[in-house]
Amino acid sequence: MVYVFAGTGQAGSAIVDDVFGHRRVSTPASPLVFNSTIRDLRNLSNVDEANQYGIAERHGLVERGTPGFEEQVTGGFGRNPVQADEVMSNNREELLDTLSTHFDEPDGTPGDIPFAFVCLGLGGGTGCGIAPHVADAIKTYTDGVAQIIAVAVLPNTKGPVSEDDEKISAGRQAWNTVYGLDRLEESVDGIVLVDNQRLAYEDAAEGRFSEYNEYVASGLVDLISGSTLERIDPGEYDDVDPPVVDLQDVVTSLSFDTRGTNSRPGYATIGRSVSMTQSLLGYLLPFVGSQNVDSSALSRLAASKQTLSGVSPEEAEKAIGLVRAPVEYISGGGRRIETSTMRRFLEAQCPEVNLGVALTRRNLASFTSLFTYRRENVDRITEIEQRADEYEAESEVGQTI
Repeated sequence: MVYVFAGTGQAGSAIVDDVFGHRRVSTPASPLVFNSTIRDLRNLSNVDEANQYGIAERHGLVERGTPGFEEQVTGGFGRNPVQADEVMSNNREELLDTLSTHFDEPDGTPGDIPFAFVCLGLGGGTGCGIAPHVADAIKTYTDGVAQIIAVAVLPNTKGPVSEDDEKISAGRQAWNTVYGLDRLEESVDGIVLVDNQRLAYEDAAEGRFSEYNEYVASGLVDLISGSTLERIDPGEYDDVDPPVVDLQDVVTSLSFDTRGTNSRPGYATIGRSVSMTQSLLGYLLPFVGSQNVDSSALSRLAASKQTLSGVSPEEAEKAIGLVRAPVEYISGGGRRIETSTMRRFLEAQCPEVNLGVALTRRNLASFTSLFTYRRENVDRITEIEQRADEYEAESEVGQTI
């Protein structure tokens, strides 16, 4: 069994790279990244070249180790997801062959992939155009078994954005976003939104994107790995019987009508808060310097750090949370984290809640939460749709894209 993390385009590949910067997530997870410029692939630090692929208009899907790779994968798609979509449409069989190469069992049978994550940026061309094809290929490869979560980055649509001295229309990015979301909904089971506009109001925002990706990656690792991240068996400890959430619980929290024929992906936002459980003195002297953790503050802080601009958890319909803490903060001791307080906080926001607890050997307590909404209730998407309509009307986009 393996979990697949597929990064598409610059933003999606960067998130996958940061996920695999967490050493303990390397098993049972496996990365694949697909990009249209060699520069972006060179920026990856944690994904081996054997797991990297280029996308080129003339050459289609190109393995990183292919002779002449740098000459074949050069130009990108100029923020045109329609063009990227067409190229990948013509290379669907090659994409399936790629999955077979990486995940087939020794006897040639398809590998066991119960869950996959497809990461992408919605404002550009490559990721926005090819991500649905990657999701569809994983579904096809697993004969429909794999459940797929998209991690999608919304662009800043407040105004023109400068990149490599080129002015990029916010309206064009909005149009790309709607184009990507409409197609993505047909291919995935749930969508986690990461909003770059959250950084638009900060000084030196461009320098914060790397930190933002790391923040998102840490939240994903917590939720995805659950109790298996550090392989700590709660049964080894007396008075410890924590509730568990697994990836199936995460998918259920991200989907609507999951048992019916009209299943729809939900749109979620992720938040994470951390509190140290050991003072500096405690690092120097054993059994000294332990600190209490404010359960209520940890919950509120995670909710305030959600990765979507202009959204309120009170408008969510589902929520899932994971508490990670040292064993002494989970057992019945005096420093016990009040998980019931955290559950009540989530239940005060929305009607359907799931809460799990996992142990860690690190001197910190963290709370990671997902709040899930229906698309029509996310004002940020409505704003982007309106901006996209304006752009289409102004530029007659049907003729120019």
